[in-house]
Order: sequence, then C-alpha cells, then structure tokens
Amino acid sequence: MRKGSLYILSIVVSLWAGTLFLFLTQEASATQFQMPDLKGQFNKTDTKTTSQVTMQADQVSFSTQDNKAHAKGNVVVNTKTQHLYCDQLQLDRVIQEVVAEGNVYLDTPQENVIAQGLTYNFNDGTGEFRNARVYADPYQIKGQKIDKVSENYMTMDEGYLTTCDLDEPHYRMGAHRMDIYQHDRAVVHGMKIYLGNMPVMYLPYYVQDLKNRPIVTFIPGEKKDFGLFLLTTARFSVGSRVKLTLHLDTRERDGLGEGFDVTYNTPNFGRGLVSAYYTDENQIASHHLWDLYNSEGVKRGPTTHHERYRIIWRHRWQIDPNTNAVLQYYKIHDYDIVNNGFLKTYFPREYQQNAQNTNLDTYFFLTHNMPHGTLTFNVDTSRENRPIRGIERIPEVQYILNNQQIGKSGFYAKSTDTFSDLSYQDYPKTFNEKTLRFDSNNDVSHPFKVGFIQFNPHLGGEETYYSRTTDVEQNNVLRGMFRGSLDMSTKFYRVWDYHTNFAGLNINGLRHVITPTITYLYQARPTYPATSFNQFDPAIDDLYRIHQFELGLENKLQTKRNGQVVDLVRFLLTTNYGLKGTTGHRGFNPYDSVLDFNATDWLTLHNDNEYDFHEGHWNSQNTDVEFHNAGWSFSLGNRYTRTQSDQVTTEWDYTINPKWKFKIYNSFPVVNATDGNITSARENEYILTRDMHEWEMDLAIDQQEGQGTTFYVLFRLKASPDMKFNLLQSSFQPSRPGSQN
Repeated sequence: MRKGSLYILSIVVSLWAGTLFLFLTQEASATQFQMPDLKGQFNKTDTKTTSQVTMQADQVSFSTQDNKAHAKGNVVVNTKTQHLYCDQLQLDRVIQEVVAEGNVYLDTPQENVIAQGLTYNFNDGTGEFRNARVYADPYQIKGQKIDKVSENYMTMDEGYLTTCDLDEPHYRMGAHRMDIYQHDRAVVHGMKIYLGNMPVMYLPYYVQDLKNRPIVTFIPGEKKDFGLFLLTTARFSVGSRVKLTLHLDTRERDGLGEGFDVTYNTPNFGRGLVSAYYTDENQIASHHLWDLYNSEGVKRGPTTHHERYRIIWRHRWQIDPNTNAVLQYYKIHDYDIVNNGFLKTYFPREYQQNAQNTNLDTYFFLTHNMPHGTLTFNVDTSRENRPIRGIERIPEVQYILNNQQIGKSGFYAKSTDTFSDLSYQDYPKTFNEKTLRFDSNNDVSHPFKVGFIQFNPHLGGEETYYSRTTDVEQNNVLRGMFRGSLDMSTKFYRVWDYHTNFAGLNINGLRHVITPTITYLYQARPTYPATSFNQFDPAIDDLYRIHQFELGLENKLQTKRNGQVVDLVRFLLTTNYGLKGTTGHRGFNPYDSVLDFNATDWLTLHNDNEYDFHEGHWNSQNTDVEFHNAGWSFSLGNRYTRTQSDQVTTEWDYTINPKWKFKIYNSFPVVNATDGNITSARENEYILTRDMHEWEMDLAIDQQEGQGTTFYVLFRLKASPDMKFNLLQSSFQPSRPGSQN
C-alpha cells in the first residue's frame, strides 16, 4: 500500500473514532444533511442586525421610510437554519423577505439553491427562484422559474429533474411543468426522458416516486479528460442516523478512483459529513486505450503517475438557541494543489466554490448571539495543505455591538471590536509575516427629522494596535483614524388621477416619486499609512483619507395594475464628489445610472452605464429593448465596454402562419477603436422555421465574417428549446436576441 493510502486511512480512522462515539451514545432518528461551507463569511466591512436575521456585506444601508435594508458586495444573510450568499439584495425587515441578485446561493435544511436571482421569505421558507438549480438529495431540479410554495412543495417551469450527480446530467426528466412534493413524488406534465441530449420517451402525464433512491447507480459516459468512464455509486443506511455512500469509478485515461461519503446526525451534538476520495492516477498519453501506439508501433508518450486524494470532515453543532459551532478539517494531496487541479478535474462543482483556495482551510468557528450583539471565535489554518499560501488566524475573537439607543437620548451607538493573532504562511517558506492586532471601530449616530428632510449624522473612528509592522524596527504601534458623516434624504411625490389603456399600458393612476440622498463623508488620514502594515484584511489594514459627497437621485413613475403598485419607469443616478484632501480623484468621480422602463407586455427597456468625468468618456453602457406583438417581435441590444468591445445585435421574428415563421439576426461591432469607422457586419443569419408539433425545424443560412457561409438544418424540441439536434453542423451555437459579448 502506498504512503498516501496509509495516510488517508489513518486520518479517516482518527476522525471516525470521535464521530462513532457520538453515534453510540445517541438515540436514532433519520435526517438527511448536506453540509455547507461557512468559511470566510463573517469578516465583512459593514454589519447590521435585525431581530431575526443577521446580514453582513461590504455596503449595508437601512431605509427608515419603508423599513428595508439594502446590501451590496459579498452579502451574507444568516438565520438559525438558513444561509444566503449573493452580490446584492434588499431585505424587508418587517416580513423578513429578501430580493437577491447575482451569484445567489441559498442553504436551508430542505435544499440548496444556486440561482441568478430569487425572492425568499425567511419566516415561512417560501419564495421564487429564477434560472435556478435546486439540490434536494437525492435529486436536483433545474428550471427557468421554480416556486417554493410551502416547506415541502414546489413547482418548476421549463426545466428538468434528475438523480444524476453531474452538472451536465447524462439523463434527465424534462418537463413543461412539474409539481414536486419533496421526498415524496414529482408530478410531471409533458414529460420527455433524455439520454444525453436525445429524447427517448414522451408521456403527457407521469408521476415519479422520490421516496426510494436506487441502492446502486451507474453513470457511463465519455469526456475529453477521462476518455470513456463509468461512475458507480452504492448507497446504504447504517441505522437511522447514518447514511453511507460508496464510490468506485473507472476512467479510461486515469484508472481507478474510490471513496466514500458519510452523513450523520445526532440529537444533541449536531450533524456533519465525512468524505474521502483517492485515486492512484496513471494517465496515458492518448485519448483512448486502443490508440496508445501510432501507425509505426511507437508509443505516443509516457504514462504519468500521480497519487491524489482528499479528506473532509465538516461538523455543525447548534449548542443552544444562541450558540452555533462549525468545524472543518480539510486535507488534500495533489501535485497541482495551487491551481486546485484535483478539484477541477474530479469535483467541478466543489471547484467552483473553492476557486480561490479560500475554503481549503481547517478551521473552527463559534458564534454566540447576545442580547445586544454577536460574539465570534475563529481558529483558521492552511498548514494541512501546503504549498497553499494563506492567512492564519490563531485565534480571532470579534464582538459586534448592534446599533443600540443610548438610554432615551435619541443617540445610537454601534461598534466592532476584533482581536487577531495573524500570520501569513508562504511555502516554500520564504517569509512569515505575523502580528497581534486589536481593532476597535466605533460609531455614534443621532437620526432626526427637520421639516421634510431626514438627517442622520455619524461620528466615530477606528483605533488599531499592531504588535509588528512592515518596518522591523517599528513595533507596538497604535494607529488612529477619525470618521464623520451626515446622511440626508427626503421624498417628494405627486399623484395624478389618470387612467388609460392606450397601447396596452394599463395605467390606473400615476404617482411620481423623487428620492434625493446626500451623504457627506470625512475620513481623516490615519496616524500611520497603510504601507506600514501587512495587508491581512484590507477593510482594516488599508485605510486612507476620504473627503467626499455621495449623491443619489431616484425617480419613479408608478401605477397600479391588478391592485399592485408597479414601477412604470425607474431612473437612479449615483456618484460621489471628491473634496480637497481626498485620496484619489478630486471632483466628480464616475457616475452610475440605471433606467428601467416596464411599459407593457409588448415593450421593455433597460439601460445602465458609467461615465468618467476625469477622462471624458463612457466606461460602459448596456442597453436592451424588446418589442413584442402577436405576429412579430424585434429585439435590439448593445454592449459597450471601453477596453473590450462595442457590439450591436438585432433580431426580427415574423410569424407567416401557424406553421411557418422567419427570423433575421445580425451581430456587428459599431466603431473601430483605431480610426472610428463603421466596420462590416460580423454575423448575418437567416432562419426559416417549420412547426412540426412536438418539434421545430430550422432551415438556416449563417454568414460569419472570415468564416464564410454555412447552411444547416436544426431540430429543436418545443418543450425544451435549449436541446437541439443539428444535422449538418456540429458546432453551431444559436444566436440569442438582444446583446452579446
């Protein structure tokens, strides 16, 4: 047995020694669990807490008018059992409902969701997931729209259900609509079974049992990196609290791989996952075994050997209603560990979550909610996975005091105090940066209203102690910084009793709402510059002088449709103006604007752009407009990025009769970056489509600049338009309406 095999065996035995003790001393109760990774989600710049939900992000603001919170940048929202990560969101603090957009990941006891956007209520667990994947062991669901109606019931439109573990499943159950009763049954309307991209069966109505998962599953296939492969999985229940999954895989180019996953649940000490996978990789030089030698009988290349394995133990324990502990042990052995090669090859979904090696650490994280704040304790190390370079926190203790009123004075105070024993490990060991750091960030505010203007002045500062600096002769320093700001906002509106249904606008009254906001921010120059400190946490270590106004103006034109308030037009303009002494540009910085026009079902428009005052040019502009009618539609899009591209796409669709329709698609760059001349069209496409009941057939001519003209015939399932079969060309990528990069 190789050294790696002995190592992985010894680690697994030691981990199991602790977990088996928990199993043997607890009662039995069946629960399935897929452990999320919470590493690195609690060190954000700004933190605000509601009564039930903790929200953290780079930028967080509260609106007193509608009692909503807005967050942007690395957003993390936590409840006792639910965790949401995204780029930006809006939280209604009264009903605990969020609207999240951008790289959304939701973890609940019932399922895990990856989506472009969602609306979700933390109180009852209901919501809507847009362009989403839902993982609810033992199956995954993908759909354009998935509605979570109740705790155990959801509906899906235009998607599929599968028990295949791969991101691109080898088989799936496509559906126009599906009703899923979790861990019970799925009711499928218009079911089409696919093997790969080929439909093999159709039923107008079908019920799939979701209670019983196959004990053994086989997934055959072919992939460039593996050649032919067969993935075998066997699942067992060891008592009612432990579930064991065994893996035995064979890959034509790499050989055998084996591993196991154990999920467990205890009534008093939490739940977790133990996972291990090992492969003694012998990679051949050819794509297939029968092609090892060329026509002259000479071997095409040497067979490379690599021993690769991964061990994970994750455990979460809800110690009491206010205290939660998370533990992870992560060991990976890989010749390409810096680039995450093992995960990228064998665990692509996990690789996407660990793309920056941020979740490969061994850590212990303890959170305790207190009456007026949150106390956290963190121990974090990357030593098990050398040569990954990483910041170690052994330990880090933080207390966040939530915004609290001081007596009945009308003044509010908040603070964040963090003690950290920090070191930066580099392997091979060329340097070892380390310091003891204590940071205290404090803020006092006094919101009040004068007339129709809401004011909220802030005074505060940040004091940080460092035991070491970048100057070896300068230690034990105390850096200080003063900060003050004033938020001002108001709202004006006017209502017109105007009603019309001209062009299908369906206007039932109009209300114009103007919301100007001004924030004056002064952040004094720190007593020590950022260059004096190693950059463990830029939000703490990289402080500089700021002197600016932040300006915002939002205009909304609203109406009522079906008893609901609808934003007919929304225009938001934001920028900041750097004053004397600020770091960076003095004067206006680039401004951002967003315009949305939701006129009716036949017309929508969106535009967002950024303009740089100093350089006198647009940094980016994005515009999409779509017109729809019963017999035709027209789409026009533009994507402009100054350093990359300027492209326009148009698409015109015309329905000749119920059986035939015609489409013209054009894509071309607008202006040549060097001489400013209009360039020739990049692509022209002409498509005649025939309706064949379950299928649509395209007869098309595609002209691409520099690539000539292509004729092709394409068959497309109407229920799953993304699934296509091209008879004359294997590399065709269908054009999309609107703009493309």
